[in-house]
Amino acid sequence: MSTEQHQLPATTAHRVRPPLVGLVESSDRDWPRWLVVWIVLLGLSFALDGWLGSGIAALRRGDFQRELAALGQWGQLSSLVIVGVILACTQPPRWRRVFDLALAACLTSLVSILLKAGLGRMRPTHESPYAFDGALVSSGNHSVDSPDAVLSHYDLSSFPSSHTSAAVVLSLFVAMIWPRLWGLALAMLVLVGLSRFAFEAHWLSDVLGGATVGALVGYPVIRGLFGVRLLDWTWRWLVDRDATPALPQVVDSEERALARSASGQP
Repeated sequence: MSTEQHQLPATTAHRVRPPLVGLVESSDRDWPRWLVVWIVLLGLSFALDGWLGSGIAALRRGDFQRELAALGQWGQLSSLVIVGVILACTQPPRWRRVFDLALAACLTSLVSILLKAGLGRMRPTHESPYAFDGALVSSGNHSVDSPDAVLSHYDLSSFPSSHTSAAVVLSLFVAMIWPRLWGLALAMLVLVGLSRFAFEAHWLSDVLGGATVGALVGYPVIRGLFGVRLLDWTWRWLVDRDATPALPQVVDSEERALARSASGQP
């Protein structure tokens, strides 16, 4: 097969338009204004972190705490694997979409780790929301227990909340793959953010920052089917240079699945 036959229109993946895409990319949305509002909200949450603190004692009791802790793992490896297996077993023609989920999760995790290491913001257990001691911002040793104490990587990795960023990625994926589950996806995302704040793992601005990272990194990857594109490129580079790209087949499967969902079919 010639090289020309491998070339795909840049808009091929953009034919996939679940309801969430229509909502986000609608020409009626004044996104610059919403972006300003979100930045103000993020900045306000940062300014109020010292006053708001972190932790909700009422949610850290018995069985409720255990349930919230379990639900708070939405977006972590086990839940990613479970969602991927469900997709592959129930809708085999769409199994390659798991590569979009995997790529979005990996890139989001990488960005979160770099920000955590670069900023080194202290976690709520140290009661100092404005202390940073990372590679990008250094303000000395801020241990409240001992001036000479060496803080662990966990102590200096509060911003952003990687659990929240990962939850955003998985919720975006579920809402795009199964539009009728958007409510469940949103509820799980809220529970993850709530659990990170309630259990004193993060400040409020960490949670909002994690959501921002997850949306900015995860949405374009899942929306553009970049995991499938990477799979095509890798297969042709390593295995068969003349292989037919899988992207058009995946797009067709997505369009059929979305049409069935819109008509109320399973």
